[in-house]
Order: sequence, then C-alpha cells, then structure tokens
Amino acid sequence: MTDLNTTILQKASGENRLNPDEQRQYMGTFRERVVLVLSFEQAVSSQLEEQFEALAKQLVMDYQPLFLKLSPKLSDSLQIHYMKIGQQLGITVSIIDEKIADSPYAMVFHTDLALNKESIQLEECFPHFVTQAPKKEETKPSFWKKLFG
Repeated sequence: MTDLNTTILQKASGENRLNPDEQRQYMGTFRERVVLVLSFEQAVSSQLEEQFEALAKQLVMDYQPLFLKLSPKLSDSLQIHYMKIGQQLGITVSIIDEKIADSPYAMVFHTDLALNKESIQLEECFPHFVTQAPKKEETKPSFWKKLFG
C-alpha cells in the first residue's frame, strides 16, 4: 500500500499519466513496450561493459526505433560509456531522473510499439551475455576474529 501523503501530493500536482506506477518502474514507458531491462549488478559488471556494443547492435537489428533509458544512479563514467555506444548505433539515449520514481532497473531498452514480450530479462533474452560475478572462496574465520568479533 502506498503512503497516503505521497498519494495526496501526486494528485495535488496534477499527475495525469496512464498507469503511473508502471511508468515509474520502467523509467517513463509502459511494460508492453520494453524490450530488455538490466539490473544495477549487470550494468556495472565489466563483462557487460565489454559486450554492450554487441548486445545493442543485436537489439537495433531486431527493433526499430529503439530507445535506451539510463538510471541516474549509475556512475557518470558508465552513463557516458553507454550513451556513446548507443548514439553511435542510432539509439535514442536519455537519463531519466524523476523525484518520486524509484526504478529497480539501471537500463531499459524499449521501442514505441506495444510488443508485450513475455521475457525481458537479460538471462532469458540473451543467455550468452549473462554476466557472472566472480566466485569468492569461502575462508574460515581465524580464531582471533571469532574471539573478538
């Protein structure tokens, strides 16, 4: 349930969007238009940073026109990196910063048509692009660490 104060402020400000909660989650677009979403963990991984151009090329070949929306929570260097590649490929790139929106995604690729794709996660759409975090070896805590916390 949403906070009553937030709801009152939204209604008082005159927000007249259709399904605004869905639009906030997908950075200003509808779920039916989304082609691919990337989480923050995926967006900051070095593997995706290296493979992003190939991924974006594949999406450009499959969907026209294509838009990329970036979260302002990404670092400036990553935002610039992804924006440059997107612009080189003819993708319209924008950084979406809404005061009341809190999207769980770092990047949203979408088009202006209703596609209603069932799977929009990176693992499902591009299984060969899956980013894997390096596995950490479990080390046994030392006696002193156990003793003193």
